[in-house]
Amino acid sequence: MKSVAVAVIALSLFACSEATTGTAAAEPETAAAASPYRLPVSINDVMVALVNDAANPIWMAAWKAPKSADDWKNLERRAYQLQLAGLLIATPGTGALDEKWAAKPAWQQWSNQLRYTGADAVAAVQNRDLIAIANIGDQLVVVCEGCHTDFRLPFPTGGKFGELSPSPSDE
Repeated sequence: MKSVAVAVIALSLFACSEATTGTAAAEPETAAAASPYRLPVSINDVMVALVNDAANPIWMAAWKAPKSADDWKNLERRAYQLQLAGLLIATPGTGALDEKWAAKPAWQQWSNQLRYTGADAVAAVQNRDLIAIANIGDQLVVVCEGCHTDFRLPFPTGGKFGELSPSPSDE
């Protein structure tokens, strides 16, 4: 009787393990493992609303230096936003291409580059180093244009916020 009970338990465990390792069960687990978190908005929305909003003052600081303590504090806040945005865009959101983009190593490299550039911007602003801030502005151009070459929607802003790129004449 004891051996029958052991056999029934073993068969039950085997059956349970077979049911959970089939293709249908593995797919949701794989997707969940790849992306345990999702942004409540698309990656593109993060880029338009956060990255552009944070990068523009960094670029503008190269043309017109911050004058007051509040100007520097605002610029530091923007630098932190860039750093955080790099981390955020590594996570898929609600966009049609988000899962595909976030799964690509090149996308992860670009998001890391944005995060590192943001960290450099934080340090440069804290040190009030205008030359470093100008260099970081150039670095941002390389990161943004490089990523947009590899991954870009045909109309990235979706018309949400109008024209977003600054120029020296904007000041």
